[in-house]
Amino acid sequence: MSTSYSVSSNSPSWRNSSSSVTGAPEFRRMSTGRLQSLRSGMDLSMLRSGLESVIPAVRSSVDSLLQNNHQELMQGLNERLAGYLQRVRGLEEENKKLQEEIDDIKSKKAPGCRDWESYQAPLQDLRKQMEDLNMDNAKLLLQIDNARLAADDFKVKLEAEQAIGDGVHKDTQGLRKLIDDTNFLRMKLETEVETLREELAHLHKSHQEDVAALQSLIANNNVKVEVDGPKKSDLNESIAQIRSQYEKMAEQNRAEVENAYKKKFDSMSQEANVNTKALDQAKNEVSDLRRQLQALDIEHQTLQKTVDSLDRVLKDTEDHYGSHLMELNRVLTALQDELAACRADIERQVREYEALLNLKSKLEKEIHDYRTLLEGVTDKEEEPASPQPGEPNPQRIQKVTVSRMEVVDGKVVSSSSREEVNELH
Repeated sequence: MSTSYSVSSNSPSWRNSSSSVTGAPEFRRMSTGRLQSLRSGMDLSMLRSGLESVIPAVRSSVDSLLQNNHQELMQGLNERLAGYLQRVRGLEEENKKLQEEIDDIKSKKAPGCRDWESYQAPLQDLRKQMEDLNMDNAKLLLQIDNARLAADDFKVKLEAEQAIGDGVHKDTQGLRKLIDDTNFLRMKLETEVETLREELAHLHKSHQEDVAALQSLIANNNVKVEVDGPKKSDLNESIAQIRSQYEKMAEQNRAEVENAYKKKFDSMSQEANVNTKALDQAKNEVSDLRRQLQALDIEHQTLQKTVDSLDRVLKDTEDHYGSHLMELNRVLTALQDELAACRADIERQVREYEALLNLKSKLEKEIHDYRTLLEGVTDKEEEPASPQPGEPNPQRIQKVTVSRMEVVDGKVVSSSSREEVNELH
């Protein structure tokens, strides 16, 4: 909204004489129209600009009236001043009403602009919820980290147990190979023992055959052998001695072979028993390790599922409360913008109100000064001297001051003034 005001101020001046005033009626008409426009206007800035436009006219009128020495003009000035004071009182009443309206508007807008207490409780609850959610997220992250560390520990233990199981499996394979070698050696020794037994039996049989052949040969030939010597030896006794010697040698060889076989068999049996016990122990350890491995696999799968579920819960929680947090941030931004707008509006109204109060105090001061000047003026002053013969006739001129102010939305955006001088005959 753009409003233009034009104020005309007739300020008559004289050269070499001063006789009359021509601007008072125009001032009365102008003041009445201006006051009516100020009364009809509801905007404070229009009232302020109207009062500012009245002050120069009042000053020019009072200056012109002070130069008038007639009692009638003084009386008219007093009447106009009384009317002006009455109008000022009316303006003060209107100003008071406008101030009350401003206070009402402020009181109506106060809950939406200043009363932030109603927002503090929800915002405090939301902040507390956000802090709780942050704590829950931190706890979930800590649990996830603990679960990951536990899974890593179990993984390390699993790898260690797998390494131990591989070592036991290799040891078991080595023991099995040793048992197979022992069994093969036992079978080989048994085969050698059987071979030695057969050889011993064959030697015994061949010896008996040789003895029988010799006996039959001696019996068939009936050979008598005489030996010169102190003693006669019997062939049978010699054969018996040889037989006994061979039998002793065979028995000794057989006993030695049996003892060696028994010792070798006992040692191999002991080794086989030890290896069997070690194999059984290794089998038991392998079974225990397999059970532990299965338990660790089950626990690892359970922990992995727990970690996956916690990751999903964390992601869902972050998505849900992230959107909720964005909505709260938008609400908070809107509230901050509204608060800034309300503060700017209040500051603007306060500035306008202070400007209006300053204008009011200035106007009251001007009125007081004019009243003091009027009270100090004497009832009569000396008549101006009549022109002497031969002096040039006085010329009367009229000075017109035109002021123009442009108001946009209650603010003065531009002002200009010009003076016009007219000669009066």
